Amino acid sequence: MDTTKQPVLMPQDTRIMALLLGAVGGCLDVFSHMQFSTLIATQTGNILLIVADWDGPTVKTAYRILSLVFFTFGFILGILLKEQAQSSHWRTWGILPLTLITFLFPFFHSHYFIWVILFATSTGMVMLTYTGSKVESHPYMIMMTSGNYRKMVTAWYEYIRFKERRHIIQRQAVNYSMIVASFIGGVIFTGVLTRFIHQYAIWTVTAILTIIIVHYTRYNRIHHLEQKNI
Repeated sequence: MDTTKQPVLMPQDTRIMALLLGAVGGCLDVFSHMQFSTLIATQTGNILLIVADWDGPTVKTAYRILSLVFFTFGFILGILLKEQAQSSHWRTWGILPLTLITFLFPFFHSHYFIWVILFATSTGMVMLTYTGSKVESHPYMIMMTSGNYRKMVTAWYEYIRFKERRHIIQRQAVNYSMIVASFIGGVIFTGVLTRFIHQYAIWTVTAILTIIIVHYTRYNRIHHLEQKNI
């Protein structure tokens, strides 16, 4: 009987965290596109929109440029926060601004320029906070799906092609499929919800981020990772 103790996964590397972050990315991008005609999480898509619609409405272009600039600013803030980290709680602080902003938006949803800045900055912080996370042992892109989709297709191809490695590849393929599905699910759910309850649909993101904070904090406490998971 194998009594070897398996190493404990860090909370940011668990399946549930990957699924929740994937859903957040999908929710944010579809909501921001429907509300502001820009993308908040997928900045490469934002660059494409800026170039493709350069002759379009000036306001839309301004939103997209603001999103790109302040996402970068938020990412840098995340780096500074990480450099000052003394415990695992820094990731909670990194995700808290976006949680509060998504909660407050429905109450004060005018002045879109300000909200685009706040959304982009806080999303950039979250992106840095969880950059480097894995789904179990498999690297993935958080809050976006293009890279994960390629990894999913590659993994399923290898699963079909190399029968002798199926037992190794199957879980990897399933993990990437679940992340892609969570992103798509977030897009569909929030997109439909926005048509019915408008700005209040962003509370979907608030709820998911709250679950992330609770799961992350509780997991660290249970496994005594506060000083190890920095």
